Amino acid sequence: MANPEYYKDIFDSLAMDGFIGDQHGRLAYCYLRVSSSGQSGEGSSGFPRQIQHIHDVAVQKGYKVPWNLVFADDHTGFEFKDRPELSRLRMEYKFIERRANAVIIESLDRLSRNATWHQGFLIGEMKEYGLEVIFWKAFSSRIEADIMGIISQEGMEQEKQRMSEGNIFKARDGRITARTPAYGYVLVDSRGREGEASKRDTHYAINGQEASVVRIIFEQVASESSSLRSLAARLEQTFPTPKRMAHWEPKLLVLIIRNPVYKGEFIAHRWQHVKIPIQSDNDLIKNPSRFVLRKVLRPHKVWIVIPAPPIVNGELWEKANCVLDMNTQMGRRNPKEPYLLTGLVKCATCSYTYVGGRKVKHGKKGQTWHLSYYRCAAKSARSPQVVREIGCNQSQISSVTLENAIWSVVCQVFLDPSVLIDALEREYSSDQNEHLKPQIAFLDSQIMAKRVEDEKMYEAYQFGAVDEYEYAERSRLLRDSRLHLQYELDNLQSQIMTLEKFENRKRLILKIAETAIKSNWVIDESFSVKQKIIKTVVDRIVLNVNEGWFLLEGIVNGLYRLPGKEGLKGIRKIESSHQHSGSSLQ
Repeated sequence: MANPEYYKDIFDSLAMDGFIGDQHGRLAYCYLRVSSSGQSGEGSSGFPRQIQHIHDVAVQKGYKVPWNLVFADDHTGFEFKDRPELSRLRMEYKFIERRANAVIIESLDRLSRNATWHQGFLIGEMKEYGLEVIFWKAFSSRIEADIMGIISQEGMEQEKQRMSEGNIFKARDGRITARTPAYGYVLVDSRGREGEASKRDTHYAINGQEASVVRIIFEQVASESSSLRSLAARLEQTFPTPKRMAHWEPKLLVLIIRNPVYKGEFIAHRWQHVKIPIQSDNDLIKNPSRFVLRKVLRPHKVWIVIPAPPIVNGELWEKANCVLDMNTQMGRRNPKEPYLLTGLVKCATCSYTYVGGRKVKHGKKGQTWHLSYYRCAAKSARSPQVVREIGCNQSQISSVTLENAIWSVVCQVFLDPSVLIDALEREYSSDQNEHLKPQIAFLDSQIMAKRVEDEKMYEAYQFGAVDEYEYAERSRLLRDSRLHLQYELDNLQSQIMTLEKFENRKRLILKIAETAIKSNWVIDESFSVKQKIIKTVVDRIVLNVNEGWFLLEGIVNGLYRLPGKEGLKGIRKIESSHQHSGSSLQ
């Protein structure tokens, strides 16, 4: 629970006989949350404000809240496991002999700020258990309807031909299908006027100030006078960023240069969402593939090209794109060698992924060494302004040192497979695994509801109840929101330990352990075998080079010291990962 020292005083000042709210009312729980631990400390108004608001609405609704029914989190974590007091409250209201039948919360975003499905799941679960949910801050009827399921939320459906008919009709009529104009343009109607009409009769007109920045970008890149990173840094100091962008960054510049609209060609019907089979990283046994939604290009022959006023001429556009192509082929970030721990290593300071790199060192006598290493991506892949904001100071580490250390730990564990099997069984029967099941079921039901809504919307379009403009807009909203729901579902499904996944992993562990014991594994085992085995038993590696430790999370877990002068023999386990609670790992 968050430290109560700084908000117990406000509770006591409002309470009578140990209760806030209506002293003669019914008992209720209350849930408080702030987005960071700093907001729960002395001088912060987060918790005191929420206590005051909950007291006010409890008086109005006829409820009282004692101190022992206050649940407060000071974490920003999205997962339930990162919100211990919310998890404790959920266990509390599921008991038959629970202490109250209502919960009071300041506002909807105290439950979750970022995900409608998460809010809907929690509210739905509370109501399923007969718990009344009371908010101090009322929300609009539309939002309430979306959250409670009175009407379907906007959802995403895999791109179908009938879903895009409205946009296709619009594009073939020579109108821009974008709802938000590209940087450098504004939306106007066919007469060149901004306003309400431009939302349906959509055409592009040049935004003079932004267009001048676009020309600078193309001219600088085409002339190869500066790198994308240095160009982004100069733009950061001189020009406002595009809407919804916090900074000018190299990736943003690439998107601008690659966009053909700047040479006068707006392309509609270009992208689609399709299900792509993803094979498990671990193919030592035959695991079935799973499917995920991906945004991919349609064939060129079905693209619809709509003329737009050009900001740069075709020659300059082609030259800038040729420079990008050449930089991609020659860029130093292109992998020259594979890295064993790709995608697994996270920085303990900023949570960015560690990436592999190479450098060449020259000796005084002309000798040359090629060194490979891992370094935090926060220090290299972003604009200088973003790097300064992140403020990560972690050092790089030799790839040989880190990879050998991880492999050595994995080898030691596989020599006693019973430890791994026990850990696997604990994961399968854990409370966290059980908690994921209703969340997945909820998301499945939401996605199914979107399919039903899609059918109804299409029928309404066929019968003329909505025109092609309304249908196209509704379809876009459905597509975007459903894509988010599907992403969340894929994420949860990757976390849950199903019976099939449990049996597959158990067989694999026993098979690998048998091989390890028979062959007495050594450090120079083949790269592909090492990588598959590590990814089977390690989900994440948290690394702190400056302090000299790494944390393994997964079936193999624990906090270990990095090897020092004594080499691999110096690797020792400090504690189990579930025991470690240091803030640097959050």
